[in-house]
Amino acid sequence: MDFIKPSLGTLTNSFQIRSNPKHFGIDLALPGNVSVKASAAGTVTRSYVSDSYGEVIFILHDINGQPYETVYAHMRKGSRKYQAGDTVKQGQVIGYMGSTGDATGQHLHFELHRGRWNGTKSNVVNPLDYIGDIPESVKETKQIIILPAEAESWRVYPLDKQPIKGNEAGYLNPKKFGGLQYNIVGTPGQDIYTIVTSDFGKVNIYGARSTGARIFNAS
Repeated sequence: MDFIKPSLGTLTNSFQIRSNPKHFGIDLALPGNVSVKASAAGTVTRSYVSDSYGEVIFILHDINGQPYETVYAHMRKGSRKYQAGDTVKQGQVIGYMGSTGDATGQHLHFELHRGRWNGTKSNVVNPLDYIGDIPESVKETKQIIILPAEAESWRVYPLDKQPIKGNEAGYLNPKKFGGLQYNIVGTPGQDIYTIVTSDFGKVNIYGARSTGARIFNAS
């Protein structure tokens, strides 16, 4: 197997380069002390703290003469175990899942590039096309979110802003319609869901269980 899944977790955001906003990797989320492992043997090319990636490690691999580079982002503060120049084996723990950098909620952002990583990400490929034996637990499941009929207003947020009070783009009114139901098209962070509405287009909403929102697998 050339590449393996880099961590346990549920697939919460898939690879999307033909939509806006683009997402150049996959996100795996799981609470607790979750190790991050090298997807393949290779040499660490970068290990640093980025404003966007947070605690991140890049690993260069040689697969039958073809170079690949993998990226492991948003790891826990201080958890990176290797520095540039170190060699790692496939499955070796390189850090722990976290929420550093531009991240909402604990998850691993994982990228795979067929060739070297570059700023335009022109070599990026879908990791799910390369990771072998993907367990059912990380295959993407279509889900819906139901907003309760008791709620008179529900904040919606632009995709490029943190989902916090003051950043809202407007409000939905579940009570007016006896509740509202939307397909979930992305999960950028813990309890944050991307939906498409008729009034605001594609937006994020906060849907923790404490709000009364309910998540169901689509049939």
